[in-house]
Amino acid sequence: MKAEVSLYLDTRRALKNGTYPLKLHVYFTAKMERWYGTDYKLSKEQFEQSYLAAKPRGENKDLKIELDAVIQKAADLAKDLGDSFTFEKFERKMFRTKASANNVIEHFANYVKALDKNEQIGTASSYDCSIKSITAYLSEGKKSPVTHIPFTALSADVLNKYEQWMVAKNNSKTTVGIYMRNLRAIFNKAIAAGDISPELYPFKTYKIPNGKNVKKALETPDLNALYRADVSTDSFMEKARDFWFFSYQCNGMNFRDIAELKFKDIHDTYFSFLRHKTKNTTKEDPAPIVVPLTSHIKAFIKKYANEKGKPNDYVFPIFQTSMSAKDRHKVNQNFIRFVNQHMQKLVDQLGLSFKLGTMVARHSFTTQATRTMGLEFAQEALGHTTMNTTQNYWKGFEKDAKKSMAEKLMEFTTADQEAV
Repeated sequence: MKAEVSLYLDTRRALKNGTYPLKLHVYFTAKMERWYGTDYKLSKEQFEQSYLAAKPRGENKDLKIELDAVIQKAADLAKDLGDSFTFEKFERKMFRTKASANNVIEHFANYVKALDKNEQIGTASSYDCSIKSITAYLSEGKKSPVTHIPFTALSADVLNKYEQWMVAKNNSKTTVGIYMRNLRAIFNKAIAAGDISPELYPFKTYKIPNGKNVKKALETPDLNALYRADVSTDSFMEKARDFWFFSYQCNGMNFRDIAELKFKDIHDTYFSFLRHKTKNTTKEDPAPIVVPLTSHIKAFIKKYANEKGKPNDYVFPIFQTSMSAKDRHKVNQNFIRFVNQHMQKLVDQLGLSFKLGTMVARHSFTTQATRTMGLEFAQEALGHTTMNTTQNYWKGFEKDAKKSMAEKLMEFTTADQEAV
């Protein structure tokens, strides 16, 4: 099946000069049809004596040639798309100029819009930061910021220089890696769409840096010190600590997932959830993460939950149902900042010498789960779709784990000495 295209004169309302807008009608199914404006404004007589005429004359003959070219282009695109037709694909091919198709900035902007529409606000922000950084580099020394970056301008040599520029401005290799992976994705999308040649792909030569993301995991003595520390009742510090340990107990639950938890997710002996980070990006239906309702978790929910309402109401008073996706993203970031600030104050108050944020709760759970139950259990508990992801995640702790195990192997010598 292919889409059908036609031109028609929209005579519902005349323009001031007595002409009417000429529109392109694209029909795919009864529920899939759209009308697109064109640059042409014609009278009924012009339309009839040009496009509808079998043998137009004079200026009408030239006009018919132009209009036939429009409809032929649309028909060819519909034919090429065939059963894979979508209006998004059709619009991109039909209305974008060559200059537009070769503009990296526009490709980023279109993808950011798509991510926003899909409520992937964090990912959209990451892509937006990437192109702003690349644009800033290419604009340096110029009177005004560049507004057009052709794909040809981003060779492997240019990307290496950009990386050096980023590092010189005290950006980490991790940040550079994130921005470059985003750019690589944009190159791949442009190639898949047929907008640029695969020969322009710079990542065969340029190697994206892998920043060392040091993962901090707390051992039992530090966890015990934080949990038992004397803090004021109903204080910000107590609230931050309670939410931090709730994340730790609930499979290292991401704070966005805590905020998204709804009453329908809570059952008699457990609650379950889909990770916000992956539920829109995983091709297959992701399996829910199941968390047993222990006495500690029940007590936390009783202490901080909203009064039980409708199944789709949020459990905790972090989000409101009326919030937009961007509002939820902002509120979530602010709540994470709140927990990080007050947990760090608690760490400093105890005289401990490490940085503590919400992700440390997840890393600490990973360490305990992997040591106790193994990688397969950790994979399911963390919601990783592949064992490879879990193994890469665990590598950040592996050195400390090996040292701990090596020490445990000789614990019997201590026991012998105590016996003597």
